[in-house]
Amino acid sequence: MSTFKYKLLTNSNSIIEGEKDAASKLDLISELRKSGYIVLNIRQVEKNKRFDFLLNRLNKKAVLPFTQELATLLEGGIPIDKSLSILSSGQVNNSLKDVVEDLLNSLKSGKSFAEALSNHIKLFSSVYVNMVRAGEEGGVLAQVLKRLGMFQERLQKVRGEIISAMIYPILLSSTGAVSVGALIVYVIPKFSQIFEGMGISLPLSTTLLMGASHYLIRYGWILILVGFAALFLYKRAMKDKATSVKLDQKKLKLPMLGDLLWKIQISKFARTLGTLLENGVPLLKSLDIVKDVLSNQYLIDILINVKVNVKEGAGLTVSLAKRGFLPEIAVHLLKVGEETGNLDKMLLKVADNFDTDVEQRLKRMVTMVEPALILLMGAVIGMIVVSMLTAILSVNDIKF
Repeated sequence: MSTFKYKLLTNSNSIIEGEKDAASKLDLISELRKSGYIVLNIRQVEKNKRFDFLLNRLNKKAVLPFTQELATLLEGGIPIDKSLSILSSGQVNNSLKDVVEDLLNSLKSGKSFAEALSNHIKLFSSVYVNMVRAGEEGGVLAQVLKRLGMFQERLQKVRGEIISAMIYPILLSSTGAVSVGALIVYVIPKFSQIFEGMGISLPLSTTLLMGASHYLIRYGWILILVGFAALFLYKRAMKDKATSVKLDQKKLKLPMLGDLLWKIQISKFARTLGTLLENGVPLLKSLDIVKDVLSNQYLIDILINVKVNVKEGAGLTVSLAKRGFLPEIAVHLLKVGEETGNLDKMLLKVADNFDTDVEQRLKRMVTMVEPALILLMGAVIGMIVVSMLTAILSVNDIKF
């Protein structure tokens, strides 16, 4: 049995929220529909989900259920202003409630829904706004919102998998660094004072360890300053377009990690572009939006040039392939998509394939990294302990 949270719309347009155990989501939907109410949203409660606090902020996460619920209301024939009023009254998140009320006020003042959303661009991305605009113009807003919900759900899943995969190695390495730091800064100086008072000749490993501890305590602040300075210079360098392009290009050439970063970016590109094209957003406009979704300036630079080529009449896939933007398998799939008029579907297929590949690679990397980190931590701490024990045992050689 799994636990699910649900939202229902009653005949009087009020919202009922609750939590219930069921064998599956479909079973619960069937059960709730027997009550005669409209099922707005159902999601599984992940009781054992670790480190959930590291995922997106509450407001960002609340956009997904808001989109799904609004799509359900519109599909049920309820006008958008009435739908927003219903959602506003059922919001427990006060900051999102204010946003929904502002959207409703914008609609009442004569603005389109897309224009109202564009006032909250930090919450609703350019992809979201442009898809809604296309849905409004085509008279299929409910269907577009439904697809947007699926799009966001998939992105959240992929993002969650990446974060979950990275948390344990980061936590493990942080714990190891703190443990080694505590030994060097606190434990070793105590032993140093004892050995200095005895005036004994210490083993070379102990002497080196005590010297490192002494310099780290005395000059460690310089290392911290150097670290901050390096971070500042890196961020400053990334503001220069030419430098950021070169650095981001080098990132994609890193052993093991570079290919993974590349595929994450291609997956974002393919899923976003496919979703935009599927919902009627023109190709050139879609390319403008997609480049804002990517975080690698080198790939963004390629897309800008590709857009120019497409505007001049070149094919999208050919232009991307010439500049090495896509892996070979993706090029073949997208060529078929362009030739058959199913480019949007092929883009989404490429995104699904790459998401699966990224997930598998991350699992393999974590499987290799975890034991390597444990061995490294054990070796460093073991070396420190052995060096100190050697010095302690050498006390027996003192002639009284």
